[in-house]
Amino acid sequence: SEAQLVEARTRAEVQRIDAQARNEARRLESEAQAEAQRIAAEADAETQRVKTEAEIRDLRQREQAAEAFTRYPALLRLLELESLRDLGRSANARIYVSFDRSTTPSDDKEA
Repeated sequence: SEAQLVEARTRAEVQRIDAQARNEARRLESEAQAEAQRIAAEADAETQRVKTEAEIRDLRQREQAAEAFTRYPALLRLLELESLRDLGRSANARIYVSFDRSTTPSDDKEA
């Protein structure tokens, strides 16, 4: 009977230790998962920050280009001619040019 009591206590102690180990493993797994989520969120935030900075730089460059084209219309014409030259180098490009003189630039402004 005392042997059974010792055996029961031993079994209870083993079960308690096993439960503690399982709880500790769950806690560690939960902490690891939370840390992984935190790291992923930080990486996503950093990616978004870099993208936003790149977009801001692009918008500033476009703004500067627009100011230059407004200030110096010949630059815009030069860009148009370069684009036509590049299109002309492509065998698959189709360029349609209208030589209709029935409308003038001043007519377009009035419409």
